[in-house]
Amino acid sequence: MLTIENAVEHLRGRGVIPGGGTATLLTGGVSGVVVLVSGGDRRLVVKQALDRLSVATEWLAKPERLLTEAAALALLHEITPAHTPELVDVDPAALVLTMTAAPPGWQPWKTVLLDEPPSGARFAAVASALGRLLSAWHQQTWGDPVVAERFADYEAFEQLRVAPFHRVIRDRHPALTPAIDACITDLTTARDCLVHGDFSPKNVLVAPDGPLWVLDFEVAHVGAAVFDLAFLQCHLLLKAIHRPAAAPALRAAATAFQTGYGPTTSTRLGWHTACLLLARVDGKSPATYLTPAGRDRVRALAVHALSLPSSPPIDDLWDRAG
Repeated sequence: MLTIENAVEHLRGRGVIPGGGTATLLTGGVSGVVVLVSGGDRRLVVKQALDRLSVATEWLAKPERLLTEAAALALLHEITPAHTPELVDVDPAALVLTMTAAPPGWQPWKTVLLDEPPSGARFAAVASALGRLLSAWHQQTWGDPVVAERFADYEAFEQLRVAPFHRVIRDRHPALTPAIDACITDLTTARDCLVHGDFSPKNVLVAPDGPLWVLDFEVAHVGAAVFDLAFLQCHLLLKAIHRPAAAPALRAAATAFQTGYGPTTSTRLGWHTACLLLARVDGKSPATYLTPAGRDRVRALAVHALSLPSSPPIDDLWDRAG
């Protein structure tokens, strides 16, 4: 298993670095071991996927998803080289990948949204850039048979998203089964384009002066494009409920994101977002920063949307979120 004690030796053994370096464990995720290695003028991130995620309940996923992450990172770096790390090395036997690290001073966008005073430059401008970036990824892989064949493995997405999110909340809220099942059908049958699968603020690094990177492609697959849109909308709504004073700026960011992305072909963005909201309070991966009152508000918002006879517009969720 990858550790801070063996990360440098791993890179030397792979011929990535010629000498020594210092290793630091990076925290914040639950699905893998991530180590920053600094040596000479290079900063590298070394990553290994866990087969059991670091959460309270048992949550298993195949570690081979790391090879999918490496392939997605390589492909998307070709499309938008300024907005992803560069893949440096993949060890398929040890299931360890190495990529370039962001410069010092970059921080997760999640930290900005939760802790900083609302700012157009740090909220809506970043969201707009993310919308344009995601649109480029979706458009340039839409209907591509080569991409479809390379990213046809759906198992990690089922293990890390559909089963612990949608199937768990369906079991806990059986009255909402029709809407949840409609979303599950979308996710298990659509093969639109390459979907990131974890397009959230924690996987966006932002520089103090504007540039950004998107990280973490381990659940990438060819699937329903709406999932990426709903995933980010969900996270912005969660933070708006958690930070009422920042809610107008977060809604502006959500609007900028959708505008940057452009029109979507899905008619169920509202339901997909509501499923993810409910999953973040009643699924296997609850949003830890929410207060009990915040969890109640998120649950009420999601249940209302999923109780409707058809999917509401995303603006309706924002209206009800306040």
